[in-house]
Amino acid sequence: MKKWLDKTWAKITAFVLLIVFTVLTVAGGLGIFFLAENGVYLDGGEQLQQYSYHHACYERIWQAENDLWQMTGGTVFSDRLAMMDSPMPAGSLPLDLTSPEAADSFRRTYEDSVCSLTLRDADGTVLLQNYAPDENSLYVLEDTLYASQAHYQSQTQDYTLTAALRSDYQGSTYEQRLASLGVRARYTLIALEVLFAAGWIFCLCFTLASAGHWQGREGIHLTWLDRIPADLWLAGFAATLISLGGVSSSFDFYVVVAPILAILFYLFLAAFAAQCKAGTVLRDTVIAQLLRLLRRALRAMGYVLRSLPLVWKTALGVAALLLFDLICVANHYDEEFLIVMLAVNLLAGLFLIYLAIGLRKLQKGGQALADGNYDSVVDTKHLFGDFRRHGENLNAIQQGVQKAVAQQMRSERMKTELITNVSHDIKTPLTSIVNYVDLLKKEQIDSPAAREYIDVLDRQSARLRKLTEDLVEASKAASGAIPVALTDTDVNVFLSQAVGEYRQRLAETGVEPVLTLDESEPRIRADGKLLWRVLDNLLSNVCKYAMPGTRLYLSSRCAEDRVLITVKNVSRYPLNITADELTERFVRGDVSRSTEGSGLGLSIASGLTRLQGGEFRLLVDGDLFKATLDFPRF
Repeated sequence: MKKWLDKTWAKITAFVLLIVFTVLTVAGGLGIFFLAENGVYLDGGEQLQQYSYHHACYERIWQAENDLWQMTGGTVFSDRLAMMDSPMPAGSLPLDLTSPEAADSFRRTYEDSVCSLTLRDADGTVLLQNYAPDENSLYVLEDTLYASQAHYQSQTQDYTLTAALRSDYQGSTYEQRLASLGVRARYTLIALEVLFAAGWIFCLCFTLASAGHWQGREGIHLTWLDRIPADLWLAGFAATLISLGGVSSSFDFYVVVAPILAILFYLFLAAFAAQCKAGTVLRDTVIAQLLRLLRRALRAMGYVLRSLPLVWKTALGVAALLLFDLICVANHYDEEFLIVMLAVNLLAGLFLIYLAIGLRKLQKGGQALADGNYDSVVDTKHLFGDFRRHGENLNAIQQGVQKAVAQQMRSERMKTELITNVSHDIKTPLTSIVNYVDLLKKEQIDSPAAREYIDVLDRQSARLRKLTEDLVEASKAASGAIPVALTDTDVNVFLSQAVGEYRQRLAETGVEPVLTLDESEPRIRADGKLLWRVLDNLLSNVCKYAMPGTRLYLSSRCAEDRVLITVKNVSRYPLNITADELTERFVRGDVSRSTEGSGLGLSIASGLTRLQGGEFRLLVDGDLFKATLDFPRF
C-alpha cells in the first residue's frame, strides 16, 4: 500500500469513499439506535409496530374530532381543540349528530380511511360510523369528547370516539414503511454498519497516511491547504458551530450543511497529519507566530533600553514615576498634597540623575579598561563618597595595568633582540663550518672512518643551521616583525599542491594521505609563503611522528563565513601532554627526543597563522593529533 500513498488518484478515491462511508455509517448508526430505542432487537419490532398503529389511529381521531367540532358549530369538542382555540369557519351551520345528514356526511368523508371510526353517546349508542370495524383490527384507540356546557359545568362525559385499524393496514407514510423495512433488515443493518465502519476506518487511515506525500517529490511536501495554521482551522470550526447553534433552521438545512462541514473537517485532518509529519504543527500556528512576533518586539524594546545611556534610563524611570503619581492622585485630588508630592518626586528625580551621571563616568572608565585603553582616566572631581573611591580604584588599576603591559612588552622585546643577536652571531661561524665541510666532502679521502666523520659533521651542521633559522623565525612570528602580503588564495589548490609535494615522503614513512576538498572552492586572504610554511611544519611533523600504516586526513570545509583547514593523524608516540603545551617553544611530541626536531614547528605555525588573520587550534585525544587552521572566508 506504500506505493499508492503518493498517487493522486488513490488519494482522491480514498477521500470520496471516506465521505460516502461517513454518510452510510452515520445513517446506519442512527437506524440501529432508533431500532434499539424502540425495542426492536428485544421483541422483534412489536413495540415499534404498535407505536405505528397508535400513530395512525391517533391521526384519524384527531382529524375526526376537528371535523365534528366544525359540524356541530363548537357544541362537541375535545380538550385539545379547546386548548388550541381553533377558529370557527365563517358562515358554518351546526348539525345534529343524530340526523341522517350528519351520518351521511361522516360516512362519505371517511369511507376511504384505514380506520373504522365510530362515535357513541354516553349510553353506548352508535351515532356516526364510516364502516363496520374489522374483527381482526390491528389496533383500537378510544377518545372521549364532551358537550360544551357539560365541559364547563359538571365535566359529564357525552361522547366516545373509537378508531379501529384495519387488519390489512401496511403503513401509509414513508416513515412507517422505512421503519417496517428496518425491522425486517435489523440484523443485516448491523452487519452493514460493521462493514461501513471498517471501510470508513480504512479510508480515514489511508487519507492520514498519504497526507504530505506527492508524486515526484521526496519527503513531506506541504501544499497551500496544508500550510493553513491548525488553530485557524479550529477557530473557523468553532465559529461555524456557534453561529449554527444560534440559528433555528430546518432539517433540510442541516442535511446540506453537515456534509460540507464533514468534508472540511476531513481536509483539516489531512492537513494536520501533514503538518505533524513535517514538524510544523506548532511552529506555524497563528498563536506561535504572534508569540514569536511579541518576543521579537520585547527583544527590540530590551535592546533599545540597553542601548540607551544610563542617564536616559534614569530619566525615563523618573518620568514613569511622576506619571504613576499623577494617576494615583487623580482619584483623590488635593491641591496642596499634590504640590508637595510632585516637589518631593522632582527632587528625588534630580538626585537620581546626579547619581546616574556619576555611575556613567565609572562605567566609561571600566569600559575603557576592558577595551585595553589604558590612557583613559576617570574624572573624580564631581564624585563623592563611594563613587569617588571607586573612581580612584579604577585609575589605580589603569596605572598598574599600564605599567605591567609596558614591562611585558620590554621583556618580550629584549628576548626577541637576544635571540636575533645570538642567532646572528651563531650564523657566522656556522656558515664557515658548513662551507669547510663541503670542501672536505670534495677531497679524495681514502679512510672510511674519515668519510663517516665528515658525514656526521655535515648532518649535524645542517641541523644546527635549521635550528638557528627556526629560532629567528619563531622570534619574528611572536613579535610580528615578519612582513605579510595577503593575496587571494584558493584553499583546495593549495592543499592539493601540498599533498603532491609530500606524497613521496609520506609513502616512505608508510602514511597514506586522504584529501577531502569542499565543493564550494573556498578562498581566503593569506600570504602564500607563510601559509606554505605552516603546512610544511605540519606535514613535516606527520612524517616524523605519525604511526606507519595509518592515514593522514587533510580537508577543507566552509562553515558560514569561515574556512577550516584540518590536518589529522595518529601519533606513533604517546601524546601525554596537552594541546597548549605542544604549541609552546621547544616542546616536542617525542618526549624521548629520538627524532630530529627543535620543538619550534607548531609554535612557528601558530604565530604565522595569527599574522595572516587566522586562528591555529590543536586537539589531542589519546594518540589522535588534529590541527585546525581557521580563516575568514574571502
